[in-house]
Amino acid sequence: MKLFSFRSPRKIVFGRGSIELLPELLDQLGIRGTAMLVTGRSFARRSGYLDKIKSLLTSSGSKVVVFDRVEPNPSIETVEAGGSLAREQGVEFVIGFGGGSAMDAAKGISVLAAHGGRLEDYFYPAEVKPPILPIIAIPTTCGTGSEVTKYGVYSVGLKKKVIASEEIVPTISILDSNVMKYLPNNITAHTSMDALSHALEAYYHVKSSELSDLYAVESIRMIFENFEKGVKGDFDSKERLFYASMLAGFAINLAGTVVVHGLGYYLTQKFGIPHGLANALFLTQFIEYIAENVPERTVSLGKALGIGADDPSEIARELVQKIDALKSSAGLPMNLKEAGVPESELDKIVEEASSYKRNLENCLKPPSTSDLKAIVKKAFGQ
Repeated sequence: MKLFSFRSPRKIVFGRGSIELLPELLDQLGIRGTAMLVTGRSFARRSGYLDKIKSLLTSSGSKVVVFDRVEPNPSIETVEAGGSLAREQGVEFVIGFGGGSAMDAAKGISVLAAHGGRLEDYFYPAEVKPPILPIIAIPTTCGTGSEVTKYGVYSVGLKKKVIASEEIVPTISILDSNVMKYLPNNITAHTSMDALSHALEAYYHVKSSELSDLYAVESIRMIFENFEKGVKGDFDSKERLFYASMLAGFAINLAGTVVVHGLGYYLTQKFGIPHGLANALFLTQFIEYIAENVPERTVSLGKALGIGADDPSEIARELVQKIDALKSSAGLPMNLKEAGVPESELDKIVEEASSYKRNLENCLKPPSTSDLKAIVKKAFGQ
């Protein structure tokens, strides 16, 4: 068996209405004082959760500082503004409520509030030294898995930069599946594709292990089974997608992401294509590439998913057909061309993907430039 090591939250609570347990959880772990509630610009307020969380905190004796300026794909400037405010207000713990952007912003704010400096001072491969402010993560989408991971991802121009440290794994994660009632169907589709990408990429990561495989395979299975109904609004299916996203988060916390994320970042930064959708546009081409180059892992994946084939190319075909069927059922673009990406950008996509060396080198079969060109060409629809 392979060596593995990882840190997870000290407390994870999953279930409908579990946000009500926030004061009790804080008390159990001795977290008290001034809280900063980090959210996006509209959902928390519009849904009523901003007032609910503030009420829960104030009823338990905490002062609350609200930072509701987080944009999708948070910028350095936003996170640093939050860090400065946290230091000025004497914030003692940070709550990230929202999708991956809000939770990642909360992670960065926690680091800056504790240690100061610039956010870029902590980008990988820099280390984050303890202590930092306790982080409470409350996700509202079924995609990022940030509530259980050591990663925080930030926008720097057309690039994505990452903090990768076990210090930023949240202390408490509260997955209240009632928030799924507010998740629009298109965002359910995009974020579920992100979770599927996490699970598949973790499976083909050099640090994959028996434990990460356990999380990854179950996440893939649950997404395959619940995606179509969930995207149509079925609440039970959305709840299972929410759970599958957490499992995929555990998988990348143990292993990591590889080629698909490296390819997708530029689409988000340049064209504003949502992160999960950007990943979905390269997912089937990645499966074809990796099945050809790492056949034994693909056979293992097929068996774990109950695919009745021993030929890796046949297993890849079945996986591609399934993912394409999911994309089609949700009305997602099937290729880069349909997503509005100009053919003139294909070389730039390859160039940008090549700069994410950590993602590429951590793949069980790192792609060459010619491999990336072939993947991108297929993804365009050629």
